[in-house]
Amino acid sequence: MFTLDDLLKATNGKVLSEGNNIFTSASIDTRTIGESEIFFALKGSKRDGHEFLEEALRKSSGAVISKDIDIDFNGKTVIKVDDTFEALKELAKYLREKFKGKVIAVVGSNGKTTTKELLYHFLSEKYKVLKTEGNFNNIIGVPLCISKIKHDTEIMVLELGTNRKGDIRELCEIVNPQYALITNIGYEHIEGFGSLEGVRDGELEVLPFVHTVFANGDDPFLMEGFRYFQGKVITFGIGENCEYKASDINFLNDHVEFVFHADIASFPINISLVGLYNVYNTVAAATVAVNWGISKCSIKKAAEAFAPVKMRGEIIKVGDFEIFFDAYNANPSSMKVALQELSRRKKGKPAVAVLGDMLELGDFSEHAHEQLGMWIRDFGIEHFIGVGKFIKNALRYVNGKIFDTVEEAGEFINRNFKGPYLLLIKGSRAMKMEKILEIIKKGN
Repeated sequence: MFTLDDLLKATNGKVLSEGNNIFTSASIDTRTIGESEIFFALKGSKRDGHEFLEEALRKSSGAVISKDIDIDFNGKTVIKVDDTFEALKELAKYLREKFKGKVIAVVGSNGKTTTKELLYHFLSEKYKVLKTEGNFNNIIGVPLCISKIKHDTEIMVLELGTNRKGDIRELCEIVNPQYALITNIGYEHIEGFGSLEGVRDGELEVLPFVHTVFANGDDPFLMEGFRYFQGKVITFGIGENCEYKASDINFLNDHVEFVFHADIASFPINISLVGLYNVYNTVAAATVAVNWGISKCSIKKAAEAFAPVKMRGEIIKVGDFEIFFDAYNANPSSMKVALQELSRRKKGKPAVAVLGDMLELGDFSEHAHEQLGMWIRDFGIEHFIGVGKFIKNALRYVNGKIFDTVEEAGEFINRNFKGPYLLLIKGSRAMKMEKILEIIKKGN
């Protein structure tokens, strides 16, 4: 919660109308705004938030604007600033400066969202925790999250995303984290960075802000990036040299069992997730939790109650199909581990890789999609269906069918695949691979 006085101090705004003077959070969306929130009229690439001001004032406690608007404010609080986007960032920065608890930034190429959700569940066993919602990890989503700080919040777990150089630094100037959790370094958004070294440099823009890093000790390329870091590095993984690690990993049909080794004790964890990558995500979150005083009993309890994040590694049964649904996003690193998991899960069933284009790869795109073909071949995946214009490069190494649209691919699956097939559905967010799942459901 924040007050009108907080808002004015943060933004140096001018009061045009005064009504409520306490707000639970900021919002930019009139479809979901609550009556105790204040609306920030941001100008987007397609629409200007000022167009929705009347609706916002009907539903909320007020608004922050940057234009002269000739409407009745209905007794609601209205603040005028020079730039509403900058005002939102300044509000978040002001609230962060007032916050006395711990702030951890979750960064990395893959697994950020699941790791963040796991960490939130573990820490919530003892603390009042605020986290970024869903994938709202950018320069708008993170300030909106910070605006939700309550008087009893003790820890903020903030996922920070990046597309290009400077993104993490800009977010950290607002967030000012003391801790960072770095999942790994891979070929995410490489178009914006130019090279894998560029990706690493971008993620490690967090280092000047923090004194402690929890890092994937099995990622040597990541670990090389700490050469000049003067703070503390705590490693997690499955390798012998990691300080916190998993062993005795047992992959079952719908969950994973392993033994987690920490400095305080070793204990078994059972979690309803699939794939080795989710072992890493769980160990990463458990490492922070142990270091912050969460008991092994609490970690085991929270792990067993944790459900997969939507569209990220879900196992869905549709008719005779078993669908490994991991369609939120894709890059070469996440595609490889998903195909490995598809291969591992076969157990006598024929497997179908239903893959969409991986985007934002720039000059690396052709080679990356060729690699998909090699992996499909080498992992023994029987069938391949692709969607998009880049995915056709996989055909240099494996046979398959390529479609221009997800609708065509979905209908082809319904016509040609009957019986107990195992399907992986995955692609970049813009490919909307979830539509294939919807078509399969309608046909079964």
